[in-house]
Formats: sequence, C-alpha cells, structure tokens
Amino acid sequence: MLLNDNDAIISILIRLPLKTLIQCKLVCKWWHNLISDPVFIATYSRQNPQHYVSGFYLQKFLFLKLYSELEFFPYEGNHDVAAKPSLSFIEDNNGVCIRDSCNGLLLCSSFRCSNEEERKYYICQPTTKQYFSLPKPPCEKVFAISIVCNLKRSPYYQVCICDSKTLPNFKYRKVKVYHSRTRSWRDSGNPRIIKDDILFDRGIYSNGAIHWVGKGEKSLRFDIENELMDWIPMPAIRDGWTERRIGYFGESRGNLYLIENYGPCSSKFDVMEMKRDYSSWTLKYQVDLQSVISNRFNVLQIVHEKVGEKYEPLMVLKGQGNFMLYNMRENRIVKLSYSTFPVKDVGDSNGLWYNWEAVFPYTNSLYYI
Repeated sequence: MLLNDNDAIISILIRLPLKTLIQCKLVCKWWHNLISDPVFIATYSRQNPQHYVSGFYLQKFLFLKLYSELEFFPYEGNHDVAAKPSLSFIEDNNGVCIRDSCNGLLLCSSFRCSNEEERKYYICQPTTKQYFSLPKPPCEKVFAISIVCNLKRSPYYQVCICDSKTLPNFKYRKVKVYHSRTRSWRDSGNPRIIKDDILFDRGIYSNGAIHWVGKGEKSLRFDIENELMDWIPMPAIRDGWTERRIGYFGESRGNLYLIENYGPCSSKFDVMEMKRDYSSWTLKYQVDLQSVISNRFNVLQIVHEKVGEKYEPLMVLKGQGNFMLYNMRENRIVKLSYSTFPVKDVGDSNGLWYNWEAVFPYTNSLYYI
C-alpha cells in the first residue's frame, strides 16, 4: 500500500515534540491545515498524552488596570511550556481576565464591565495566541462558568455555566452547556435547589465532573456525560466553629483535595482526599510547617511529581517573596529561586497576592480553537 503525500507528512508530524509541532504550523498552509485537523489532533494526543501539569497561571487584579496581571509558574523548570503570560492579544475594551482553565485552554471574560450585558466570554490558547468569542450565554446572570476538555476522549471542548432562577419559596441552579462542535448553547442536567453556601466562583474539573466546594454540609458536582447535578458530602465543621474555613480546594491526578484552616495557627492543618465513589473525605496528610517555614503563606496548588515508579505529593506555597514546593510525605521544603522562577513581586510586601482561587493549571496541548 502506497502512502499519499498527506499520509507521509502526517507519519512524520505525529512523532514530533509538541513545541516543534506547533512551530511546524508556520511552515506552510498545507502543514497548518494538517496539524489543525481535529482527527490529527485527536490521534496526536492519544499517541503523545500530556499527563502532567506544565505549570500554573497566577492572576491578580490591580487598581485601574484593564487586564489582570499574570505570572506563569513553570512546573519542574519548564520555562518554554507557555507563552509570555499576557492576555493583551484578546481585544476587549473592558479588559480581560481568566475565569477557568483546562488542559491547555483558558476560559476568559471581559474584566471591568459596568453591567452583565457588556461582558463577553472567550476561549483562548495562550501558546498560539488563538482566541474565539463565545456566543452570548442564554441567561440573565452567569453564577458559575467552567471549561471542560479532554483530548484523549474528544477533539472538542465544552463550556458549562450555572444559571439561577428565583421562585417564591426557593432558588435553584440549572446548567447550560456550550459545545464547540455545534457552536451553540443548550439546557443540560437537572435543576437543583441551592443555598447560598456553595462557592460558584471557581469550579474544579476532575474525573468527568465539575465540582463546586460548599461552606456548609454539602458540595455540588455536575456529571458532564450524564448531565446530572448531585450533592457530595463535606467533613464536619470543627467543634467550636460556626463556619467552614476553606484554605484550598483542588485536584491532582484525578483526586479532589480539601484543606480547612481553623484557629490562630495556620501552619498546622490536615489535607483531606475525597474517595472516588464520593462517599466521604479521608485524612491523607497531616501538615505541620512550623519547623520549615517562618513567614505567612498561602497554599496555591497540590501536584504529584513522578519519581521512579512513585508519585511524590507536593504542595505549591506562596510565602513572602518566595514560591516553594513542600513535600507532604517527607515534610520537606524546596525553595524555588528567582533564577528558576523569575516572578516580579512589585508591591507584594507580605507575599500573599495569590490564593488557590487565582491559580489556573496549564497543560501544554495541541487544541485548535
């Protein structure tokens, strides 16, 4: 069987590293079209899976600035995994900020809007500086918005928003979904009566579902495939406290993690892990940073680094002027110097510009918008 010209080139392109492949899109229109084809993207992603987080975008808002200020944390020293951290290539008179991220795509929106009607939403690929303006969401107010994409399953992405309806005796949330294949919105899932104790500002995608942490007895999840909203339990609030104090809520290697901070000593806390069947939270690590860090800090992210055949559990911390990796199993801090992570801490006197809600994991990928 003879190969045609397309097959011959594809057999070469499919073996290239991602960074080189992206550069090959600039060679000619023919190669650009081959690499941008959804079938090629899906095949390349299956043969070259990106199982690890390349780094993190960190976002902070400055007074009178139209665009949120971004820094990029190159995990494991991979400086070339993302483009210069800036959203200025998205043209919006109200500025732009990040709302969510998933596997190499950023979900952004207009920043400083006087009303919801002015707000626009964008999907962008920071490596290629491609972006796409989403159709206006079919609701009066967007209470939550998340992006879902998994190249191992599909070359398409979905955007989920949480709409709100208030009736005489209760209010409920309903999910609407935008699909990049149909380029349209539709209703999805079963409405749920919701209290005001669910934090919809930041949804966490893991194992085919979006999760919103709650400050009460329950959190909320939306199963993408089955299009169902369901409750998941939360740990009991510590005795003597009337309100849950959430220090971190995130995902790593398909597991959800939760940190709660109680009492005056924030350097001692438990790291909880959700069971895969969502039945309960279990104690995974007991952290005591008093002996290894003296300054105040925020927990930004929990990640796992492969060492040999095992994955080491690491916690990314932001202290006063430093970003650090803390090994939860070994109780050991690894400080990242500015030569490894050149972040400008202008005006950051206490080092606490960032918290987990302003951290957006990034995986270098081949998504074509």
